[in-house]
Amino acid sequence: MHKILVIDDDSDIRTALRLVLTKAGYQPLLAEGGPEAIELLKQRDHSTTVSTILCDLDMPGMDGAAVVSHMRTHYPKIPIVVLSGAPPTQFLSTVGQEGVGDWIRKPATNDEVLEKVRVAVHLYELRKKGS
Repeated sequence: MHKILVIDDDSDIRTALRLVLTKAGYQPLLAEGGPEAIELLKQRDHSTTVSTILCDLDMPGMDGAAVVSHMRTHYPKIPIVVLSGAPPTQFLSTVGQEGVGDWIRKPATNDEVLEKVRVAVHLYELRKKGS
């Protein structure tokens, strides 16, 4: 079962993503923000088994761009899909060059989320085989 780390400061979005991902057969791990997500990934069992990260771009404190930068440095094999209500130009100017796997514009349908996660998990599997 693939673990998907969901990082979003909105509890309703975390809950909705947890339900959608669980129903699709994934194991979601939820974090309210960057620091909590970093602590989760420091746990050995999670850092080696998280297949994809879904990360909100606009969060208080440590914003999504800082989270993405940290994850790219410390966990380069885990694909990141950014969730944002921001226009594409903001995405491109903040994290588009950071090696982000994909982007989902909020609000997104369940099908959109699951398709992006499916592709990211496949990318993770390919990266894992290549190491």
